[in-house]
Amino acid sequence: MRERRFQIENEWCMVHYPEKPNGFAVMILGDFNHYVDEISSFWMQHETRKKIIEELNANGYLVCYSNLYGCHWGHEKAVRLAKRVYHYIIRNEILNDRIHILADGMGALVAEKLVPLLNEKIRSMVLYSPCISIPMHLEHEHEQKFFYKKILHELAKVYEKSVEECEREFNIADTEAYFIAKTDIPICIIQWIGSNRYKSQFHLIKDIYVERMGNSRRVELNYLVPEKNRTVSNKLILFYRKEEKIL
Repeated sequence: MRERRFQIENEWCMVHYPEKPNGFAVMILGDFNHYVDEISSFWMQHETRKKIIEELNANGYLVCYSNLYGCHWGHEKAVRLAKRVYHYIIRNEILNDRIHILADGMGALVAEKLVPLLNEKIRSMVLYSPCISIPMHLEHEHEQKFFYKKILHELAKVYEKSVEECEREFNIADTEAYFIAKTDIPICIIQWIGSNRYKSQFHLIKDIYVERMGNSRRVELNYLVPEKNRTVSNKLILFYRKEEKIL
C-alpha cells in the first residue's frame, strides 16, 4: 500500500494511493481516538478499518484523512481543517473534484458542518455509527458520572470554555434543522447493533432517515451486527459507485 504523510496547521494527514486509480477520492472524518501521526494512524492499526482502506484502494479509490486535532467534538477548527485537506488533495492529485465522505463516530459532527461549506463538492456521504447530536450523547451518559464528566472536560478543552459553561450550553436540546437531513447529497447510514458509545443517536438517525425518505432525498439505512463487519467495505463501494454515474 503506497501512502504519503503531510501536515496542515501542524496536524498530520495521510493519503493512501490505489494501484489503479478510478479518479475518485474518499475523505475520512474520524472519531474521538482516530489519531494520525508521523508514523501511522488509527485506521492503519485497527484491523477492520485497515481492511476498509485496502478494499477502497483495491477498487481504485484514493483515501485521505487528517488527525483533525484529535478528540475534536465537531469544533469549527476541525471543520476548517477538513475543508483545507479537501482543497489540498484536489490541488495536488489528479481527481474528480466531487469527493465521497466517510464520517466515523463524531466525524459526523464535522460532516454536518462541512455540508454547507463543500455542498456541491461532496458526491455522497456515509455515516458510520455516527454521533450527530452532542446534547443527546450527554443526556445518554448523564447517569454514568465518570463518562459524563470526561465528555464535559473534553468539550471544555476543545471549545476553550469552562466545564460549567459546556454543561449549560451542550445540555440544551437541539432545535436546529440538521443539514444532513436537508441536503440533497446522497447519504448512507451504517449503524452497528452492538455499539453502545453513540446509542443515544439511534432515534435521531431514524428520524433523519424518515425525513429524507419523505422528501425523496436519496438515503440508505443499514443495521449490522459485529459478525458482519467484513461486509462493510462492500456496502461502501456499492453505495459510492451508484453515485458516480454523473461526473
